[in-house]
Amino acid sequence: MKLWLKIVLLNILLVLSLGVLLGLAVRSVVIDSLRQELSRQGESIARNLSERIADSVLLQDIYRTQEAVDDLLRTERDVEYIFILDDNGELFAHTFKNGHPPGILRWNPLYDRPTSVQLLNTERGFVRDIGVKVFAGMNPEVHIGLREERIMQTLARIRYIVITLTIGVTLTGAAFACLFSRFITKPLNALVGFADLLSKGEFGKRLDVKSRDEIGELSNTFNHLSLELESYRKKMEDSYKQMLRTEKLSALGRLSAGLAHEIRNPLTSIKVLFKAFKDTPSLTREDMEVVLSAAEQMDEILSRFLRFARSDEFNPSEVYINLVIKEVVNLTQHQSKNQRVTVEMDLTKLPPVKADRGLLEQAIMNLVLNAIEAMPEGGTLRVSSRNNNGYYIVSVSDTGQGIPEEIRGRIFDPFFTTKGDGTGLGLSIVYNIVNIHGGDISLESNGGGTTFTMKIPVHA
Repeated sequence: MKLWLKIVLLNILLVLSLGVLLGLAVRSVVIDSLRQELSRQGESIARNLSERIADSVLLQDIYRTQEAVDDLLRTERDVEYIFILDDNGELFAHTFKNGHPPGILRWNPLYDRPTSVQLLNTERGFVRDIGVKVFAGMNPEVHIGLREERIMQTLARIRYIVITLTIGVTLTGAAFACLFSRFITKPLNALVGFADLLSKGEFGKRLDVKSRDEIGELSNTFNHLSLELESYRKKMEDSYKQMLRTEKLSALGRLSAGLAHEIRNPLTSIKVLFKAFKDTPSLTREDMEVVLSAAEQMDEILSRFLRFARSDEFNPSEVYINLVIKEVVNLTQHQSKNQRVTVEMDLTKLPPVKADRGLLEQAIMNLVLNAIEAMPEGGTLRVSSRNNNGYYIVSVSDTGQGIPEEIRGRIFDPFFTTKGDGTGLGLSIVYNIVNIHGGDISLESNGGGTTFTMKIPVHA
């Protein structure tokens, strides 16, 4: 929910709450005031009537008494009924057209009191019964019932006024709150948008918020932060470029050194033989085989180096990884049989993935051959595949001696090898292939074997 909408709703809630509380307070005060006024008015009317009919009641003159009662009923519109008791406490005169209601004498008995007011709930609504003694210490009484209709009408008008004012104030307050909240939230929205730009790395921009309050101070802080981040990014880019150049030179140096080291051995053999040929210009068949073997070794080193250098060429297509694994296992079955290695496959059915088939086959082939070579006395080679959180996982495990912990951090470095006749490029090629597919490769090793795990994203 937007901030401006929260401010508007809060304003509406406050106005409505205030209107309800004000309406209840006014209603209570008005009701009390009107009822007190109605009681005083009733007592005045009842006393005036009692003075007018005092003689008639003593003389039992029903005609004059009824005439006075009817006159009062015609002039006072709030009077609901009138009844009078004689000296014996009996009903002497009344205004009920269809006979007096039963139990009328129990409605508001005065006993020894000069006056009494009682609120009655009748079929026609609330009626305030006001009784007064005609003569002090005697039984004659005058009872007048006043309707509270005026009070109800007044309350209805007050309710209408309060509701109208509440609605008017609510709408007006909502409009002002909307405008005011827009005035507040507009720079806040600008700050939110600017923060989003900063989170996306768009540094160096400025936020134009002209305000002298806390929002203005926050805007200045954001502008300063943007400039500082831009300056820091430029420094980091310069540092990164310098570091990249240094790393390239260092990598080139390591590759050159490794390549020179690997070529030196066969080249030394050829050099020694040709020196011998200089002194004794004749070569035996064994010498020629040594020269040929050394030449083939250099050719293999250069071929592997070229494959390593070109492993960033990516030709994607729909590839079924399980099919690639089966073909690699089939191609290496001769090596596995010669070293008494049992091959186990645990393949989960996988849909095709967008990848370079040739590169994946080369990577899996290198892992499988490394695993076979790690078990010269025989063992178990286990290859598995599965789908896990958007990645195809290919694991190659052996039951060899494992990889020492001190060299695990260098296992993927070019030309690093622990084999006497190795070039040290196999795992580097695997690392490059997995990396250009956007995946990852890791290893776990102990005294009971090694497991290499390739993670290839489904949407490579």
